[in-house]
Amino acid sequence: MIRRTGEQGRIRLDWKGDNLRKFLFIGLVAASFLMILVYNAFTPMMTDDLTYAENVSRANSFWDLIRQEKYQYMTWTGRSVNHMLLRMFLTGDKWFFNICNSLAFVLLSLFMYYNVERKKKHDVFVYLLIQLFLWIFAVSFEQTVLWQTGACNYLWGSMIIMGDISVFRYCMKNDFDGLSQIAPGVGLFLLGILAGWCNENTSGGGILLLGIWIGCYIWKNRRVRAWMLSGVAGNLIGFLLMVLAPGNANRAQYMEEEHSGIFALISRWQKCNLAIREHFFILLAIAIVAFILVRLQKAKWERSGNMLLYFFVFAATCYALVLVPEPMGRAYFGAGIFLTVSCVQGIVDVADIDLYLRALKLGMVSVLTMYFLFDYMDCGANLMRIYRESEERFRYIEEQREAGNMDITVPLLRPDFQNKYSDAYNSELSAEDSGYWVNVAYAVYFHVDSISAVPREEWDGEE
Repeated sequence: MIRRTGEQGRIRLDWKGDNLRKFLFIGLVAASFLMILVYNAFTPMMTDDLTYAENVSRANSFWDLIRQEKYQYMTWTGRSVNHMLLRMFLTGDKWFFNICNSLAFVLLSLFMYYNVERKKKHDVFVYLLIQLFLWIFAVSFEQTVLWQTGACNYLWGSMIIMGDISVFRYCMKNDFDGLSQIAPGVGLFLLGILAGWCNENTSGGGILLLGIWIGCYIWKNRRVRAWMLSGVAGNLIGFLLMVLAPGNANRAQYMEEEHSGIFALISRWQKCNLAIREHFFILLAIAIVAFILVRLQKAKWERSGNMLLYFFVFAATCYALVLVPEPMGRAYFGAGIFLTVSCVQGIVDVADIDLYLRALKLGMVSVLTMYFLFDYMDCGANLMRIYRESEERFRYIEEQREAGNMDITVPLLRPDFQNKYSDAYNSELSAEDSGYWVNVAYAVYFHVDSISAVPREEWDGEE
């Protein structure tokens, strides 16, 4: 990229070809990290963050954290990998989490990028498209990426799963055999346990994808590698440890459903359909258009293989939620990751055979970039305002507690600051009921008797 020219050895930059793409690609990755870091920094702790933080504060060692997680495994949920991450982050400063969470977001996007085939080396267009799709279309971004508890469950879970898939793909490309299978076999087994133990439907989708790859490899080569078996075995062990957790059966007792029998299944299926329409309609439309364009170009069916495979895994990951009475919207986050890879692959598969198709691709990414930048600045300003008011509220509660006041009234957040990148309003205190679970979580975290809330215009700041 840097060349020495002329008699006096002057240095100039070579801004041509691969060097320019590499420079832009690295710059884009760095910009992606900084942009998500800003949003992480201005996302305050909320609801479950406070509950877990109070619980973690009673741990005196790492083994105490493990004992706490064991208790949750036995009584509430089997997602121990995600919640151990959360507990460890809550033992430190929020800034450490902000940096690590931003790295996890960038790693997830890079793993997605790695799984797109037939791209250029250091393909800026593909990576930018992945980032735009994540920011604009990711399911419940404010809960699954920025909210600390949600990020450990969904962003980190999906990052680990896509990391496992990427390592497995790398091993398939190199087709390790003989003694060279030992290292990938051990590594994939251990990584597979983590990936299988992350999230019920997304981990299941990852196992399905690996199973299809192994099946295709056996069909083509009439053999199977030891590291393939150890990798999928690790995934299955982690998955079973998660879904067979005693806490899952205990939590299921609190789930209510309007229908039973066959009507319950029909109702769940319909709810999945509605959720898919709500969360993925635009991405589905993009995937369909891309697929039609590829077919009109009369490309071989193998060209659409990766797109169709990820689309199939997306659909399976979504409809696996039929097994759950009432899944939260954020449970579709991992499925959206698979669909995003499918969409981007479809766009890459469309050959740039004429000016109009090149203009369509560049025009689409340019318009999305412009939309995102305007949205980023507007929502970012409101995030800062919400963070400021949340921090003021936290400080006020601590001041009142130090003054001996154990029944504290605080102002609600101003409604004008609400935006799609903040979950603060879904996690807001109740103005009517100090016994509301969010109010109780605040009171327990700050070790006071009660916390009430009033609209800011009715709050005088005095107790």
